[in-house]
Amino acid sequence: MINSNSKITIDCLRALSLDQIANAESGHPGVALGAATTFYTLFKYHLNIYPNTPDFFNRDRFVVSAGHASSLLYATMLCAGHKNIKINDLKQFRKLGSITPGHPEPNLLPGIEITSGPLGQGIAAAVGMAIAERKLANMFNIYGRVIDHYTYCFHGDGCLQEGVAYEAINLAGNLKLNKLILLYDSNKIQLDGKVSDSTSMKVRKFFHACGWNHIYVKRGNSVSAIKKAISAAKCSSKPTVIQINTIIGYGSQKAGLNTCHGSPFTKEEVRIMKRHWKYDYAPFSIPNSVKSDFTDFINKRGSQKLTNFYSEVNLLEKRDIACYNSLIKIIDSQIAFDSNWFKNIKFKPKTATRQIVGELVNILVENIPTLIVGSADVSSSTKIGSNSMSVFSSANYAGQRINYGVREFAMAAITNGIVAHGGMKAIASTFLPFMDYNKSAIRLAAIGHIPSINIYSHDSITVGEDGPTHQPIEQISSLRLIPNHYTFRPYNVTESIEALKFAINSKKSPVTIITSRSGFEQIEVDSKNIEKGAYVISPSTDKYKLTIIATGSEVATAITVQELLKRKHIDSRVVSAPCLELFKDQNQQYINHILGDKPVVSIEFGSTSPWYKYVDLSIGIDEFGRSGNAKDVVSYFKLTPQKIVSRIVNSPILKKKGRD
Repeated sequence: MINSNSKITIDCLRALSLDQIANAESGHPGVALGAATTFYTLFKYHLNIYPNTPDFFNRDRFVVSAGHASSLLYATMLCAGHKNIKINDLKQFRKLGSITPGHPEPNLLPGIEITSGPLGQGIAAAVGMAIAERKLANMFNIYGRVIDHYTYCFHGDGCLQEGVAYEAINLAGNLKLNKLILLYDSNKIQLDGKVSDSTSMKVRKFFHACGWNHIYVKRGNSVSAIKKAISAAKCSSKPTVIQINTIIGYGSQKAGLNTCHGSPFTKEEVRIMKRHWKYDYAPFSIPNSVKSDFTDFINKRGSQKLTNFYSEVNLLEKRDIACYNSLIKIIDSQIAFDSNWFKNIKFKPKTATRQIVGELVNILVENIPTLIVGSADVSSSTKIGSNSMSVFSSANYAGQRINYGVREFAMAAITNGIVAHGGMKAIASTFLPFMDYNKSAIRLAAIGHIPSINIYSHDSITVGEDGPTHQPIEQISSLRLIPNHYTFRPYNVTESIEALKFAINSKKSPVTIITSRSGFEQIEVDSKNIEKGAYVISPSTDKYKLTIIATGSEVATAITVQELLKRKHIDSRVVSAPCLELFKDQNQQYINHILGDKPVVSIEFGSTSPWYKYVDLSIGIDEFGRSGNAKDVVSYFKLTPQKIVSRIVNSPILKKKGRD
């Protein structure tokens, strides 16, 4: 039985959720009604947070993978005493400019751990947070338990239908992340109908096969049963999924029906429901008993958790000042980058940038113990994560390299979780044409201001024999279209160092670095203007007739084109543009200075259309590649320096007196 005060609080969470949805005339009432008891039990009895200091470092992490449960999350945070959310914020639910959007966003409301919405990614992010906890605990729990918290993730049936969840669950079991607990809202209904219409998976057997502990809660409205299940999960040596049998839309006229998943109830329907519950409180109000039953309970435990954390930190300071200083730096997000780490590095001529960036990342890993890197089973090709690097595993949480297996999507989403946890940086790596598996996770990182890092090799049709499936065309342009995201395609060592510097120092934006498989001629430059995204790398005389702008390995092509044009008495200048997003951020005076006042040609072996924002002629490729020797493929697409010169010379742009 639920005691009277508990019932009032749970009904309050349901009522506040419905009030938000009815007021907004938009939202998902079904999950809020069905899962209120789960949220209540987790927050009251188990979740170690301190609402007055929602970002204290050793708090438990709670990820709501089923982001459409946002109204319930906001209601629970308010009743828990979070200082950054007020009743009026609930009244602004799903309205422009509010801190309570349709799906939670951490940059808007402290206490939200990560942006969720696309189902399944929250589970992967939670795996990342659990990885971060194990890694940091291994580093700092020398004399006590400085880092000692759980990661909880609330999800529904839909999350378990997305492949990214399966990928992440499998890896989590392999890594034995026993401080990861999934709260599975198993209501057997989804938007289009019954879950059984599309799914026949045996949940217990699946999780057991993946190395997980499985607990089934038959009565989803039983506080004691859910409380007991979470306590049992905390004692497991494996990650645990708690499958909680609930009723979607519980307590409403549409209980158990798919029609209440995403269709709001009217204010009158909400009023009738509350009367049926015998809940006699005005809309957007909180009964007095909620404070003693819920708010005070959570804050007392959270305050003790915070006090214990500071005691552990003080103990560390007394016993190991160097370790203490490292901890304080990561808590304050002061992960340092020092260009002097690379002052003695040398490479052979014509070194591919994948090799350059790979060696630079190895140096970063040696100097930044909280940096973890991973690859989707292609580290020998991307060069990110050398074989000499210690592998993160259930037997070695000190490792700085994760072997993700062929799980590109989960890798990117887990990387988001590692970084969102705080105190760590993480790099994920695969081939550029496989970026499309990752893009949804990169997009969520950009929305949620998570500065995760992705490094892609095999950047163009020069991959050659592997053919069009492995030759990116539209991927670079696609990455550049993501707001709050920076794409680097470095040409040489200096640009590569600057790209990594920007990525490590980034606080609110994910960063992608693209490297070449093939080697090419490189010249070194002063790094002064690289941070502006584009700069003149090979100047001309004052009588130049053309500006050529290129990225990555095509800068070498552009410089050769410049030399060939000079033989035809056409003077030109070459601009290297390692990051167009940074270039776009500069003032118009600098942009005009770099582009010059003469016609501009871009050279990049990919989609041409986006370049026309800056150029008069874009030379690239707008069809899929071909399988063959790299030189033959480049020649086939008329992208050799000689053929590019021919295109420029025969183009009408040279007849222009200046830029349009």
